[in-house]
Amino acid sequence: MEDWDFNRRRLTRDESVALLARPLTGVFSTVHAAGWIHSVPVHFLFAEGEIRVVAEAGAVKSRNAARSGQATLCVDLTEETVRSYVSVSGPVSIRRTLPAPDLLALDLKYGRTDYAAGFDDYPDAVMLVLRAERWIAWADWD
Repeated sequence: MEDWDFNRRRLTRDESVALLARPLTGVFSTVHAAGWIHSVPVHFLFAEGEIRVVAEAGAVKSRNAARSGQATLCVDLTEETVRSYVSVSGPVSIRRTLPAPDLLALDLKYGRTDYAAGFDDYPDAVMLVLRAERWIAWADWD
């Protein structure tokens, strides 16, 4: 077996949180009842140790989250020659109400205006809340 030098290091918790605060698209993953992994791109908010994602109650990710109670979110960023990523996993719950401060924070984070305007066209919108218990965070470079 070859000895690989990956030129990598673990990100600190502060670095990880800073990466989650950036307006990056995350990949939200759940496990379907049939056993396959369902991964979709999402806009998300990281606050108080939680990943918060707006979704429709009937969406596959929402149904999977409700059934399994677990989810993962991963973000990555490459700047020049450095690639950094954070993956968080843990229990997920569903909030039936969408807190106005969270919707405004999502608008500000992603330069949008539709979250805070409300979801009159989507009355079944929910917030998926992933409590980040397991963290994997690395940076690597050339």
